Amino acid sequence: MFDDRSGQRANGLTRRLWQFLAGLGLAALLGACANVDQQPAQPQPDESAAASPASDAAAAAAKASASQQQAAPVTRVVTKTTWVRVRRGDSLLGIAASHKVAVNDLAAWNGIKPNSHVRIGQSLKLVSKQTITVQAAAPAQSGGASTGSSATAASTASSTASAEDNRQVAAEVKRHARSVALVWPARGKVVEPFEPGTTRGIEIAGKAGDPVIAAADGKVMYAGTGLNEYGSLIIVQHNKDFLTAYSHNRRLLVRTGDVVRQGQQIAEMGSEKNDRVAVMFEVRRDGKPVDPMPYLPSPQS
Repeated sequence: MFDDRSGQRANGLTRRLWQFLAGLGLAALLGACANVDQQPAQPQPDESAAASPASDAAAAAAKASASQQQAAPVTRVVTKTTWVRVRRGDSLLGIAASHKVAVNDLAAWNGIKPNSHVRIGQSLKLVSKQTITVQAAAPAQSGGASTGSSATAASTASSTASAEDNRQVAAEVKRHARSVALVWPARGKVVEPFEPGTTRGIEIAGKAGDPVIAAADGKVMYAGTGLNEYGSLIIVQHNKDFLTAYSHNRRLLVRTGDVVRQGQQIAEMGSEKNDRVAVMFEVRRDGKPVDPMPYLPSPQS
């Protein structure tokens, strides 16, 4: 997968760039904001229509209806993600029971099997639903007022939910952690295992165009081709201690600075700077490559 197989090591520039990216990841703070701009349509007066009591009554009724729509709040159910640290004596079943969730759901959120053993210090994802209320914007005084109001409210609610998700990821990115809970970044056979001092990660084979997904929530610290032996590379920071890297992609679907969620497709598998179609998956702790296998669920079938 890498030039390492032919006995070559990464040069000093590559190592310095990795250290720079790792340092950037540890110092960066993720900001989340949502802006919604709307220019309400201005109705054009109908000069051909003569004023009459009937038309005045219709206008008053329309105005009252618009006021009612403006006052009505819009509710939206959003997903909230929190994390729990595994302590001595904890089990997957016990954690599920204490947080009043199904053990199968807890296992699915973390990409593991319901009977899996959890490790002390491991972070487990908990997903819950919450309802937020958003005040609808004043509708434009025109025939499409109701439709415009609904669209504005939906846009505002969506932006609010997105900003909340981004704040949660930002908090996790800034947090120190002794471990990280990952899912497999691609479906396929591990054709090259991790060997300390020889390889930097594991290589998962597949077909050109197969999805490459984010192994955990995080922020994209790098997406590009600046490290020659990696080809098209993505680096995602999950917390202050852990990064993951995905290289040799055919196509990148995210950009530097993006917030990604666990399971989200971030690239298409390829063979750039490699002798076969595969993704090289790395886990880096404090900038140093470690074996990804202890952080992943049971081997894929």
